[in-house]
Amino acid sequence: MRNSAIPALLCCSLLPNPIVPQSQTKPHSTIAASKLPPAPKAGELPITRVSLYKNGVGFFEHSGRVTGDQTVSIAFTTAQLNDVLQSLTAIDRNGGRISGAGYNSTTPLDQQLKSLPFALGSDGSPVTAADLYSAIRGARIEITGAGPSLTGRLLDIEMRDTSQHTGDTTNIVQRPFLTVVSDSAAVRTFELTGATQVRLLDTTLHTDIGRYLELLDANRNQGLRRLTLTDTGSGTRDLQVSYLSEVPIWKSTYRILFTGSPTQSTATQTATLQGWSVVDNTTGSDWINVQLSLIAGAPQSFLQPLSVPYYGRRTEVPLPQEAQLTPQTHGSGTTIAMLKEDAAPPQMAGIAGMTGPATGPGPGGNYGGGNRSIGGSVVHGGVKGALGGPIAKNILMLPESAPPIPFETSAADSIAPATTTHAFDDYFAYNLTQPVTIRRNQSALVPILQTKIDAERLTLWSPRQPQALRALSITNTSNLTLDRGSFTIVEDGSFGGEGLLDPIHPGERRLLSYAADQAVRVTTDYSHNTQRVQRITISKGILKQTTAEIAEVEYLVHNAAPEPRTVVVEHPVRPGWTIDSDPKPFESTPTEHRFRLAAQPGETVRLHIGERHPLSQSYYLTNTSDEQLALLLRNANATPAILQQLEPVFQAKRALVGLDQQITAKQQALDDLVKDQSRLRDNLTALKSTAASEARPLARRYTAELLQQEDTLAALRKDLDALQQQRHAAQQQLSTAIDTLTLDEPL
Repeated sequence: MRNSAIPALLCCSLLPNPIVPQSQTKPHSTIAASKLPPAPKAGELPITRVSLYKNGVGFFEHSGRVTGDQTVSIAFTTAQLNDVLQSLTAIDRNGGRISGAGYNSTTPLDQQLKSLPFALGSDGSPVTAADLYSAIRGARIEITGAGPSLTGRLLDIEMRDTSQHTGDTTNIVQRPFLTVVSDSAAVRTFELTGATQVRLLDTTLHTDIGRYLELLDANRNQGLRRLTLTDTGSGTRDLQVSYLSEVPIWKSTYRILFTGSPTQSTATQTATLQGWSVVDNTTGSDWINVQLSLIAGAPQSFLQPLSVPYYGRRTEVPLPQEAQLTPQTHGSGTTIAMLKEDAAPPQMAGIAGMTGPATGPGPGGNYGGGNRSIGGSVVHGGVKGALGGPIAKNILMLPESAPPIPFETSAADSIAPATTTHAFDDYFAYNLTQPVTIRRNQSALVPILQTKIDAERLTLWSPRQPQALRALSITNTSNLTLDRGSFTIVEDGSFGGEGLLDPIHPGERRLLSYAADQAVRVTTDYSHNTQRVQRITISKGILKQTTAEIAEVEYLVHNAAPEPRTVVVEHPVRPGWTIDSDPKPFESTPTEHRFRLAAQPGETVRLHIGERHPLSQSYYLTNTSDEQLALLLRNANATPAILQQLEPVFQAKRALVGLDQQITAKQQALDDLVKDQSRLRDNLTALKSTAASEARPLARRYTAELLQQEDTLAALRKDLDALQQQRHAAQQQLSTAIDTLTLDEPL
């Protein structure tokens, strides 16, 4: 269980004036221990300021005084290492220069295990005895404890099923067996039991296994890292080092203290608001007398594994095979530029604080493992210089008698940062005026504010929460933003309820619910939805109908309490709907309309809410039948004037429909005659196989019928052409009537 460092003030938080407000000058102590903290060890740079953010990162600042060329160290955990390398900033305030920084780095375990001559737990996973014997197959061993001793080479290990008798029960269990080829070429198999002893005769192999175990042990003890900074200069100077680190998110909790009973009055009262914060120190260092700031805001922050040595994947190129060369010719070339033989070789750019160019694959030529030198300039956002950032300018050392350099100048002279700074105005911070001490792996509850607020007692009801709730309408009259957190209501020293609040900015009003109100009951007495056409417009052959959708609901609010209640009823906000009734909501949120009403003792109050939502539908007159238009206008309660203006369109459409019916009838008659003619022709063809005496009369009959039908077909086609011409004229008349019709009539 985590130990907590809680100030002694906490035990009296419900007493009058338990702490001093932040705005006053009288300090309040939040140091957990009563005795003075021990002084930092020589060479260590203590933490002096901690700023904790709501996105789970902390900004840590170490500061102290250095003299001459001095090396200082900062301790942190391995979990902090990536954040530290990504954000480390070091500033000498008096003209000194940060000439180097290093930390105890290690090559990843899987990379170190690759150096061993056998494949044993290359990923650091647990290794069994079977894995070990499989990895050392072929090694010379000596086996004792299983009869006469035997010396030879390990051939294999296998698991065999053996019988185990326990009383009347026989169980099959697996046991390991070693197969060894002795020096006399005999092959023998031994069961590995508790009495069997296997000794490695190869001293090199024994050393490699010992190295494997040492690597596992060393990897387990890599929890603490130590950053070492070298500051060069003359005289005594101020050194500041800052970095980001992942930390637990600090939590806010509030107390709202009333001196009056909740049944005394429903008017606005003045309450005392106390704010506390829960802070956890899970870093590798004690926070001793640090200036603590709690900042509500979420600056963008991310994590890169900068502390892990990164290996690039190289392309494997096969060895070339020898080939027979054949004579070949080469074209002449044109010289573009010639290098002078006496030209000086290109120089590598220098790093601030270094006496010569960096060599090797990294700063100072060091590879991964051991004490890794960062070198170069340490700047905000990571380590620059030789690691790929901009090259720092040469810095002149100031004499010891020179006055202190301004902050901006000393920061630039110390590291020549390669980043720009920006001002962020959407954060708010709680800065504790008294230093705080929180030991590592401990927590503390620290006060962050105390102020007066205006609070009105209300009853809150919402359809989403059928149970009426006791609530407060508070106004943040302080100049501080209240952070998200929980709150507790204390009324005359008694517990009144708890709740949650979202951030409240200065001057903002907010509803806070904290308990059930058993005396107020809200029910829905009436709910009805209707639609009414408000306007009809016709333009360019399109009829548009504008309809108002009206929703009405009535709530009954009953107050069974012996004192009056101010009840706030929340009604859901629906996109596109507007309140079209009285009373209007006194305030609205993105999701709720809020209506206020007063209910006397034993009184039932009715609240009527009406909403309006406009709808619009369009119809093409050319594609709408007379029946559809008539039904639409009848449902809209269209006036006779509207129907009269539409009459030319109706007449043209009826004429067109009549012509379409005639054309359909003529076309059907024509199709029937053509079908009958096909029948007669088939009959004439069939008469060819009949005797002439029988076929001749039928042929004359069929021929006469065909001639008669041809005359009828000619007349039908003539009538059909005439109807098509009439339909074309009727269609033009309908189009003209539609195009010239313009209508805009409210209903």
